Amino acid sequence: MDVKKRVAPNKRPTLKSITVLAAAAVWLAGRVALTRPSVVHAFLPLTNFIGAVTGRIASAPLIITSRRGLGYHQDRWPRLKRMDRIANRLSHVVIANSHAVAADMAARDDYDIDRIRVIPNGLDLGRFDDIGNRREETRRRFGLDPEELGIVIVANLIPYKGHRDLIEGFALACQKRSNLKLFVVGQDRGIGPALAEQAQRLGVGSKVHVLGAQNDIPGLLAGMDVGVIASHEEGFCNALMEKLAAGLPVVATNVGGNPEAISGLPGCELVEPGAPVDLARGLLAVVGRLPEPAADREFRQRRMRLRYSIGTMVDAYERLYLAGR
Repeated sequence: MDVKKRVAPNKRPTLKSITVLAAAAVWLAGRVALTRPSVVHAFLPLTNFIGAVTGRIASAPLIITSRRGLGYHQDRWPRLKRMDRIANRLSHVVIANSHAVAADMAARDDYDIDRIRVIPNGLDLGRFDDIGNRREETRRRFGLDPEELGIVIVANLIPYKGHRDLIEGFALACQKRSNLKLFVVGQDRGIGPALAEQAQRLGVGSKVHVLGAQNDIPGLLAGMDVGVIASHEEGFCNALMEKLAAGLPVVATNVGGNPEAISGLPGCELVEPGAPVDLARGLLAVVGRLPEPAADREFRQRRMRLRYSIGTMVDAYERLYLAGR
C-alpha cells in the first residue's frame, strides 16, 4: 500500500503543545534527578525523546527506549523522525517488540540492528484458562447455529485496521460458503456507518454483526471458529495473540510482527494487506480445514504460553534491568 495515502498531513506544533512538552521534560528531569533511578525506561515516540534526554541530563545509569510499532508516525509527523534519532543516540538500549519493528527502525533511522533487543509483548494468559467450557454458551448468546462458522475481528473501527477489506473479502468468501457469519468487535472511531452501508451493498448485511467494545474478549473468542487480523500496519498485535491463545486458527495480514506470531502454527494463513481477494482466499483456506484436529488448537495455545506470557516478558525485562547495558 502507498504510505502517502494513509498518513495525516504534517501540522505545525502550537505554542501550547510546545509549552506542555517543555514543562513535561523539565518535570521529568527533576524527578529523575531527585529519585536517582537505576533505570529510565520510556515507551512511544515523544516520551522516548523526553525520557532519553532527561535520563542523560540526570546521568541515569541505564536509559532504555522502546519502539512499539512500525515507523509510520515519522511519515505522519516528520519532526518525530529527528526526535527518534536523538533518542536512539542517547539510549543505552533500544527495545523493539518484534523483529519486523527492529528491521524497520534500523532501516528508517540508519541504526545498527544488532544494537536493538527484541522483547515481544506478553499476555495475561490466565484469562484463557478453560475457555473451551464457555463455547456453547457464547454461541447461543450470539445466535450461532451448530452448522454456522463464526469469524471474528477484534480491532477498533479505524481505517488502517482493514475492516473495509475484510467486509469485501468476507462477501467474496460467502459466495462459496453460505454458513459464515462475521463478528466485528471494537470501539467505533467514526467509520461504523460506512462499514454497515458497505455490508448491505455487498449483500452480507445480515451476516455482519457489529458488537461494539466488549469486556470479556476470552469469553467471546471461545465461541468463534476463525480469527482475522486485517490491519495495514502493526507492531506486534495483541489481538492476534489473544486469538491464538484462545486456540483459534487465524487469517492475518503480512505486516509487522504478524508473520513471527503465526510462523509454524497449523491452520493459519498470511494474506497481503489491502487485498480483499487474497483475504477471501485465506478465509476459504482456513474454513476449508474445519473442523480441525484438537491437537492443532492445543498446539497454538501451548505456543502462546511458552513464548508470549506476561511472565516470559517480565523475565526478559528483569534480566535486562539487572544486567545493565
